[in-house]
Amino acid sequence: MISARQIYLGNWVTDLIQYILDHDASRTVLIICSTRDAFLKQLLAITRAHSSDTAESHPILTKTIGLLSDSNRIKVVYCPTLENLRAYLSVLPLSGDLMQGPITEEQKTRKPLMAILDLVALHMQTSEFSAQGLSRTFANAVEAASREGMNLVLCECQDAANHNNNERGEMLWYTNVPLLNSSVRRGERAWLGRSVPVNRVAQRWFELNESDHPAPDTMHI
Repeated sequence: MISARQIYLGNWVTDLIQYILDHDASRTVLIICSTRDAFLKQLLAITRAHSSDTAESHPILTKTIGLLSDSNRIKVVYCPTLENLRAYLSVLPLSGDLMQGPITEEQKTRKPLMAILDLVALHMQTSEFSAQGLSRTFANAVEAASREGMNLVLCECQDAANHNNNERGEMLWYTNVPLLNSSVRRGERAWLGRSVPVNRVAQRWFELNESDHPAPDTMHI
């Protein structure tokens, strides 16, 4: 069975968690490209935003018991730097050793899942926010998932604590980046030399389904 490699377009961290629970894989590795504290702050911000309007409350906020029951099949890993992420991907253990816990017969027929949150955003403040740098990390992730026979999904989520932060979220897929590492900017919103949208770089490895999610205009950061 061929492993699926997709880009999931979701607004918030809770959207990705809901996707993982709905996917119901036999085993899941969730790699969060931030510190644990930063991740918890995102969850807290979303909870506070919905606490005054239960009619629009995110489903995940009412499924705590279900989340806990699935926790023995979901391994959470925090990689706050690009070096941390690449190092973890290079030594990812065999999927059978990742976690322990009972799985149903139906789940046994489903491939394990690797989900990576905010991989692109992790490159933003580095010299590798380029087609060259992103390609290297995309390839590392695909190689690790293929080695372990896992489906792979990437997601860039908005900053729930700062809605004006344009360096997070879906827009990063449509941001132009230079072809090579350590390229020089021309002003604040453009690069010297050729540039390419991040989604075009990712399309070499990943499927980006925009049929129900119109793409915004390509932008420069």
